[in-house]
Amino acid sequence: MSYLEKEIGQALKKLHIRSTKLQSSELATLIHALTRKFFKSESDILDRVELFEKSTEHNPDFWKEIQHRIIKKNLILLVLDSTYSAWTVSNSQDIADILGETIGYPFWVADSELTFLVHLDDHDCVIGHKVACGNCAL
Repeated sequence: MSYLEKEIGQALKKLHIRSTKLQSSELATLIHALTRKFFKSESDILDRVELFEKSTEHNPDFWKEIQHRIIKKNLILLVLDSTYSAWTVSNSQDIADILGETIGYPFWVADSELTFLVHLDDHDCVIGHKVACGNCAL
């Protein structure tokens, strides 16, 4: 188990957030679907450089604002340390709570219908797919 997977798992338990952890086969399917839809080519990695039609902003406080910036239900939080890990949660308030309880790290957020994709990198750059964020303030 990777350190982020463990830390996020502990935060979910401590905060009593209902979630489902994606299994490796579900995660592989998700990443392929995301790259097929939002990236220049389908892949088994989420490479922000390969995103097409993206908008960007520098915002070190995005993780604190996420519940006001993404107004969607049934979200997926993805992280990468030694491997990818992902959880489904009810809403962006859950994600804000998780991020507030854990150390800073890059992450991806999408909804279960894959209508948007947002990434916060390790330089506080928020990268989002333009078309996707109809209910996002990106």
